[in-house]
Formats: sequence, C-alpha cells, structure tokens
Amino acid sequence: MAMLQEPSTLHDPAQAIDPALVAGKAVAPGARRPAKAALDAEQLTSFHTNGYLVIRNAFDEATLNRFETAARSHPPVDQVVVGKQYPAAGRWTLARNAMADPDLAFIMATPEMTEPMRAVLDDDPKIIMFAYYDRTPGGAGLPSHNDYKRWRPIGSSMRWAFAIVPLCDFDEEAGKLEFVPGSHRVAHSPDPYAPVWNAERPTPPTEDQFIDPELKRGDLAIVDMHTWHRAGMNNAAHHRTGLFTKWCAATQPPATGWFPFNDEVRRALGPDGEHVLGFSSPLPITGTSALLERLRPEGGQVLFLERDGKLVLPAGPAVKEGSIPDWDEGNYIGGLSDALAAEVRTRPTWMSYVGDYPEGDGLSRVYAYRVPPHAWGIHPKGAVWLSAAEAAARVDELAQPWAADAVAEWQRTDMVRGKAVSEATGRADQYAC
Repeated sequence: MAMLQEPSTLHDPAQAIDPALVAGKAVAPGARRPAKAALDAEQLTSFHTNGYLVIRNAFDEATLNRFETAARSHPPVDQVVVGKQYPAAGRWTLARNAMADPDLAFIMATPEMTEPMRAVLDDDPKIIMFAYYDRTPGGAGLPSHNDYKRWRPIGSSMRWAFAIVPLCDFDEEAGKLEFVPGSHRVAHSPDPYAPVWNAERPTPPTEDQFIDPELKRGDLAIVDMHTWHRAGMNNAAHHRTGLFTKWCAATQPPATGWFPFNDEVRRALGPDGEHVLGFSSPLPITGTSALLERLRPEGGQVLFLERDGKLVLPAGPAVKEGSIPDWDEGNYIGGLSDALAAEVRTRPTWMSYVGDYPEGDGLSRVYAYRVPPHAWGIHPKGAVWLSAAEAAARVDELAQPWAADAVAEWQRTDMVRGKAVSEATGRADQYAC
C-alpha cells in the first residue's frame, strides 16, 4: 500500500480527506438513505463554519417523555462520584450498555437523530457513545475542553460529532452549555510513514470567546469533535438532564477500537435500528493481536512468528488499563504494548484499530503499526514477513486463520484511521504522538 502524501488540511468533514481515499465506499448493510437531505446547504455551512449547529425542537414531547420515563428507572450511577451517592450534588451518568433498554435505545435510531448525523459526517453514522447525564442540584460544571482524545473509544475517530438533546433548558440557572465558534479548525494531516492520520495540537480559546446557544428542551445540538465547550454549575432546584451521544463516520472507526456494546443493545435497537452500531457481540474481548507492518518495494509485509509449526501474530492480553478512571472501555493498547516489548522487543509509539476476530471463547482485538523506514527493524527469532497475498495463500499455516483477513483489512485504502495510544500515555499528554 502506498504511503499517503496529501498536504495538511484543516479539519472539515466535507474536505478533510482526499476523495480518492473514500472512493467506492459502500453503504453499510441495513443503512437507510433518506429520500431528502436532513440538513440544507445553509445548515451544513453553519456547522462547518462554527463547529456546531442547533436544530430547534428536533424531538417532540412524546419522544422525550418516553425516553425520560425509561431513564428514571435506571439510576445514573455508571460513573463513580467520589464520596457521594446519587442523588447528591454531582454529575451522574447512565451509559455503557444501558442502551439495552428499548425505551432508551429507540431515540438513537430515529431519523431525527440519524439523518442530521449522516449529513454532517457525510457517511453512515455509527454510535460510539451513549450517555444520559444528570447534573443534580448543586452539581459543579465543567471547565473548557474539547473531546478529541487518542486513548478513548469514544473520542479517537478522525471524524466524529456529538448529538446532544437537552431534556431541560440549559439556561443560566441550570447551567449553560457554551461553545467557541470556529475552535474546531484543527489541522489534520497524513502520517508521512503510515496509512494513518494525525490531528495537530489545538490552540486553547480564551474564556471570552464562549457563546451561549441557548439550548432548550428538545433541541438537537450537533457539535464537532474538536469544538471547545464548557458547562455551568446547576444552581436550579431541578435536575439538569440531557442525552449526550457521539457518532463517527463508518469509514473512520475509533483508533482505539469500538466501545464493546453487547448484543442486548443491538436487539434493543431492533432490525430497523441495529445498523447504527459499529460493534456489538455476545462474546467478550479476551485477547489482543498486533499487525506489525514494514514496507518493501513490492508492498507491505506483516510480521508472523513461527511457533509450534504454525505462524502466529504477536499477541497480548485484553487488559482494562484503568489509568484514567472513566466508564468507556475498549482500549487494550497498554497490555498489548507490554506484550510486544517482552516478545519482540519493540513498543510502538501508537497503534490503530483493525478489527475484532473470534478466538477461543472470545474475541481478539487487532491493532496495527507500521514500522518507519528509519527504524532499526524488528527481527525476533522465528520471524516471517508476509504480504496480504502471501498470508491468504498460506492460511492453512496460520494459527489464527482470520489473520489473513485482518492483514487485508489493515491495507484497505477506503478507510481513514487515526493514531491511538494507551491510557497512561494519554494521561501524560492528550495529544501524544
């Protein structure tokens, strides 16, 4: 696969990548193409210019009431608030696989939700985060920040956006949600040595740049992945609640791998809605594997190791690292990096998600890394380097028969992948590598 050599560009989902990279991409099975565009040209221009768009009264009261009634039956305690119990003052979360309740899941598959996201992402939209937030009376706000994070399954795609539905007015009393227009314009550029893209470090805005879009109950706020935002303290007597979800472009998966939604979530979405999930499985992710690729004149070659008469990929455990306490899961780079250091004496500075493949009673989450040409090289005992065609031809020799498919998946040219890092690396530097 040839190295990408496109010039650096500002992040704009409509212009951020060379069209050749996504030429020929197909609509995912089950995806619904609307007869009419959900957003008009003026709305799309506003989103790309400001980094956010507000659609007023996007959801009717029947939809909001159905969702709220279900949310009240699930205490929002998926994220620990140290030293407190719900409903003490704080920011409480209902997330993870809570979407397995059909009366919560249904809103994610409504055209009022999916079609605006399809328009701003210019691709089939896939759920990367479902979260219902309840900031109880007296709960503190959040300082200014942006949510592109290389270590998070819910933040490491190269093209994603929020879909926020306030369930009460986000006003001065309950706590405004404020944005900085234009702060989403962060440079995206291809890595010079690998088929992955990089997001540059942003310039933090000043506090006087924030504006209040005056979000009301039932509005839909669509917010770019790089847009800076902040939230005020809840000084009201009522709870400040809202649905805060994240969606990525189907052809630009999270660099860490998808959040592991289970099949109960897929069933809750139903046959008309399951297409919005990028990942679900009844099987746990129990292991990890690495595609370590090098470039040769004839193309890319991936490292296999001869073990007991078979060819195997370097592998490691699926470790929930926990360096950053939060509810999102799916980043297993830390454990795999440690295993690579022990087995082949290399520790990649980044890795990028390829796919999840059945292995034993679970799944192996596969990550890839291309060794830069100026590196010393990786030559462990029993090393065998195979191209995608050679791996397919020798599939009977592979201890993991799916490995040939994984190599071919990594070498696809219609996917846009980012760089992911371990939680420990991200904790030290949000924009590492």
